[in-house]
Amino acid sequence: MRRNLEGPIHSAILTYLRRQYPQAVIHHSPNETDVRGPTIARAIAKQKMMGMLVGFPDLLMLHQGRLYTFEVKAEGGRTSEAQKAVGEAIVASGGFWAVVRSIDDVKEKMEQWAES
Repeated sequence: MRRNLEGPIHSAILTYLRRQYPQAVIHHSPNETDVRGPTIARAIAKQKMMGMLVGFPDLLMLHQGRLYTFEVKAEGGRTSEAQKAVGEAIVASGGFWAVVRSIDDVKEKMEQWAES
């Protein structure tokens, strides 16, 4: 069984964002699974028909009229081509997107984005 290295990082970042930005709308959209087989394949197909977007960021935050999105990765984790494409589309649409590996990464990005 594969260890979930991103899970604890994701949870820590989520807790930080909810405490730091209590008025924000913060959401996680699960859009991947490690489960395989015909039942899960049908479920994923149905989710895609309903609008699930492969590559969608792990965390989305709406705050003061701005869209912030975070792709959470453990050390050594890489973004997929789908994740990069969705990130580029978010930025092209006026939102913010970043790959983060820690709360410090989130703090740094939020400070950077506040200046823009």
